Amino acid sequence: MKHLLINPYSQAQEWCKEYFPDRSLGMMPVGGRCAAEYFIDLALRCEAESMLLLGPAYNEHLAEHLYKYQHGELKLDYRKGGGHFTVHQLLETYQESCENDCLILHGMVMPKSHTREELQKSFVPCEDDGNADGIYYFKDGKLYRSTVECYHIDSLESYFEVNFQVLNDDFYNLPGYSMTDNIHTGTNVVMKSDCNLAGPLVLADNTFIESKSNLRNSIVGERSLVDKECCVEHSIIFDRTYIAGKLEIRNKIVTPGRIIDPLSGGVLERNSFSYAFSPIQNRSAWILRLWEHFIALVLAVVGLVPYLLILPYYLTHKNSHWCWKLSMDRYPGYWGVIFFRRELVKSHPANENYVFQMGEIYGLQNTPEQRRIYDYYYHYHCSCFLVLQVVLRSLGKRGFATYVERKRS
Repeated sequence: MKHLLINPYSQAQEWCKEYFPDRSLGMMPVGGRCAAEYFIDLALRCEAESMLLLGPAYNEHLAEHLYKYQHGELKLDYRKGGGHFTVHQLLETYQESCENDCLILHGMVMPKSHTREELQKSFVPCEDDGNADGIYYFKDGKLYRSTVECYHIDSLESYFEVNFQVLNDDFYNLPGYSMTDNIHTGTNVVMKSDCNLAGPLVLADNTFIESKSNLRNSIVGERSLVDKECCVEHSIIFDRTYIAGKLEIRNKIVTPGRIIDPLSGGVLERNSFSYAFSPIQNRSAWILRLWEHFIALVLAVVGLVPYLLILPYYLTHKNSHWCWKLSMDRYPGYWGVIFFRRELVKSHPANENYVFQMGEIYGLQNTPEQRRIYDYYYHYHCSCFLVLQVVLRSLGKRGFATYVERKRS
């Protein structure tokens, strides 16, 4: 098996485009890992020299991921192509890449065979041109089809089911650097002591599980945050997703913008979520507003003289490192808060007129997706103490940042 050819789109797979428009099949998470990573594992297991992955449209994120996942001498190639071909048509079109010794995955399939020898023994002569989805082998001008069982993804429901079949399969490598009681945990995972976790469970890198949360038989993607008193059961949480407090998520797929029911196909957009538990929406909102105005007034008065003294230098050196460290660009925003034109701390991802953002207190290099998660967290948990904490820690984060940290941010 010198080469591996993968054609996931032997069928239209419109469900992927409809529910996950920003992803291709190769980028879809399966068992907490990108599907393309399982293809690479198969290529390495079969000792292939090259792997060619096809898709109807070129996905730059997938191309970058494949580049980062480069392994040894295995040559990874990703192209726009493939589609509703038979296996013989694929071999004719990509003859140069296939040569005369090629393993073909026709359709979005993942073999259940454990070794290369088991896969080789499963091939029988193919009686047609290779119309059906499955695993094929082309050798010395002859086409063979495998009889091994496969995980087959051809709909939203089958995608959901395959995730949990892989989760319970001892053969496939699941993400994580430690595994206890069938709970796979990645690096930098924070779990409060009163959480209730039950396997099988995947917690990817940099996830945060708040207190009194219950998680079981689920997959939580990296850089996700599950808030207080949540119940997540038999569900898939995509990367960089915020799960609001006191929500019950069962048998669902949750992305940064949607909650999807894989059985009915129903979708709940995040814009329609209720924010009834947020202090911004209840009777104490005016207390928080007064507190923000008071802090903004103090900052404006205390910083007035230094700002006027440094203003001539700031007008000619707005991008200088020291003006940035002293937060000179923020000073006009304090007056904007006082005159009701801005928020002191961004309270929701949709608000653009703000001075500080909660994500700044954790790092200057947060991605937009990560900052959005912190915005949602602040929206639900904002308090007088949290407002003060965000302001002081944000000023301190900049004040003690190095020039290199600023450039990276």
